[in-house]
Amino acid sequence: MALRDIVAAVSRYFLGDPQVVEIAVATLIARGHLLLMGPVGGGKTTLAKALARAIGGTFARVQMTNETLPSDILGYGVYVQGEVKVVKGPIFNNVVLIDEINRAPPRTLSALIEPMQERTVTIEGVTFKLPDPHMVIATINLTEVARGATQPLPYAVTDRFTAALTINYADVAREKEIVRLSEELEGLDGRPQGAAPLNASIRGIYVSDLVMEYMIQLVERIRRDERVELPLSTRAPIALYRLSKAIALLDGRNYVVPDDVKKAAHPALDHRVVLKPEYGDVSPADVVEDALREVEPSWFLEV
Repeated sequence: MALRDIVAAVSRYFLGDPQVVEIAVATLIARGHLLLMGPVGGGKTTLAKALARAIGGTFARVQMTNETLPSDILGYGVYVQGEVKVVKGPIFNNVVLIDEINRAPPRTLSALIEPMQERTVTIEGVTFKLPDPHMVIATINLTEVARGATQPLPYAVTDRFTAALTINYADVAREKEIVRLSEELEGLDGRPQGAAPLNASIRGIYVSDLVMEYMIQLVERIRRDERVELPLSTRAPIALYRLSKAIALLDGRNYVVPDDVKKAAHPALDHRVVLKPEYGDVSPADVVEDALREVEPSWFLEV
């Protein structure tokens, strides 16, 4: 299936912002993980299921609670006639939806670091590789975070998501379409529809030194911002680099231009910006937008 066909297939079920769908598909192409934030009922789960269905991969969903154990996600070993038999968990699917990830206890969140970073899972001392492609899509209900019912994610976990998107409620015109589609959405289970799993690579996408310099300058500008409490880690420019390449591939090009970087900046960087408490009237998106406005890309690019 062509990459643009995947975007169209997801858009059939997710009727929100088209750019959200593009970034979700680009994150998968970049071999990354996606964090979806928004109010309850905004379509976060629908987007995840539609993406899994579109790429023809396997799908699993985990509903996090404060009692969710690492073994509920990764799997476990059982002794059968003196031998250990490994029962693999839902993490061994192509697309894994983790609903309300911030409800999980610290031990369970820590267990996600290995599969998200190394793409492996260790059970009973044996290390297993995860399928390719593999993507974790996690959701956070911002309404409950604002009410104090749940806590924000630890930064060490948040930083491992390649991209994060905020999904708001659809406008009135779109909402009418969603209501008409609601019965079909109930049957959306994320199961593949006969297509082969996505096999796209960003390795051959060219990034010139000038475009790379533009990425680094954006990240460095954010690090120097007096409103930022924690400096961005090296994962920030890596995510920006990979997501920009995936966006270029989606656009049918084998090279990255500054507009790809600008399109990737908010999804790749916003969730990594931690503000000082005294800047409560400023959002992370404001900081990233200021950097985009102040850092100019070079006009003459080597392609």
